[in-house]
Amino acid sequence: MANDATEKVNSAEAWIEFCDLLKKAGDVLLRDDLARSTFDRAEGHRYLLRLLRAGSLAFGEREGPEHPTFRSMPELVKMGLDNPDNWYLSASVSPDYTYRIRGTRGTINYMSFAAQNLGFSAPDKISGGAGHLNDSELELNEDGSFEIIASQKQHSGNWLRMSPDTSQILLRQTFVDRSKENPVQAQIECLDAEGPPPPLTADRVPALLNGSAMYAIGCASWFADWVRDMRKKAPVNAFHLPDAENHRLLGGDPNIRIWLGVWELGPDEALVIEVTPPNCRYWNFQLGNIWAESLDYDFRRVHINSGQAELQADGALQLVVAQRDPGHPNWIDTAGHDHGTMAVRWVLADAHPEPLCRIVKLSEIAHESL
Repeated sequence: MANDATEKVNSAEAWIEFCDLLKKAGDVLLRDDLARSTFDRAEGHRYLLRLLRAGSLAFGEREGPEHPTFRSMPELVKMGLDNPDNWYLSASVSPDYTYRIRGTRGTINYMSFAAQNLGFSAPDKISGGAGHLNDSELELNEDGSFEIIASQKQHSGNWLRMSPDTSQILLRQTFVDRSKENPVQAQIECLDAEGPPPPLTADRVPALLNGSAMYAIGCASWFADWVRDMRKKAPVNAFHLPDAENHRLLGGDPNIRIWLGVWELGPDEALVIEVTPPNCRYWNFQLGNIWAESLDYDFRRVHINSGQAELQADGALQLVVAQRDPGHPNWIDTAGHDHGTMAVRWVLADAHPEPLCRIVKLSEIAHESL
């Protein structure tokens, strides 16, 4: 006798239920505390499509925690003020198993591994990071190769601590200059599994479909609340620094402190941001839209990092955010937006100075180099 899942697959009821559930993702487009314009909502529609692609990869194409593989997000999927200088890879895991990660460091500026529970299909259960390992903490061989054991039980050597609710291992790779740096080469294997992944069965299909939909719903809602809360913690065109422990619990790298804010500009205005960067491994500034997606960094200068910016003689940094290029060496393009989100990151820094903001007329910006 066929079980319920088999009947749902044979009748396509599983697909119909998925489509009905997915409709709920559109609720975020109508939130009056976030989207304010047709442009915002147009980007929101595309954002939901992107999240669905990410969800379908996470639930439909992953082989499960017994057969993990490091995979990147689908192209152009963006969320949570994703860093344009980063390449994110993740693998699905289970705290019931032990994993071995092998790789080669490459020449990227910064690398870190994080054991996380960030299942956006169940956003109420997000508990952030367990263990973290960055490249300065790793024991590397002379050729830059390394081996890490990821498990709940402590292990000698390079050990990535997993917690009872860990569901993924995230590999962050940060580039200062992508044209010159080589990425990490990394593979992961479950030491408790044997044989290849099993073929797809009907029993898995309803969860695969519903998980994909819930990922889009949960992720969109969670980050919408995140952006809403930014408005509560600092005025428009100003930054706030989230609590370090809260940052870690939400999945942030504890070696990264990130100043967050929302911005808004008129067509003839510029946002001037000034700060003296601390001694650190790396820093960057970026713009995002109201959905907390990074802007179009493939074709526009919507972010800048410590290897690209021009500093003043005393080491101070001045950035100019505007809809048109005023001739400033550190101009940041708004990419057709007049409001959105923004962030400044300090990585392995000895201090975390606040970037100060002021609004000026675009005509007041000097047309000469610093």
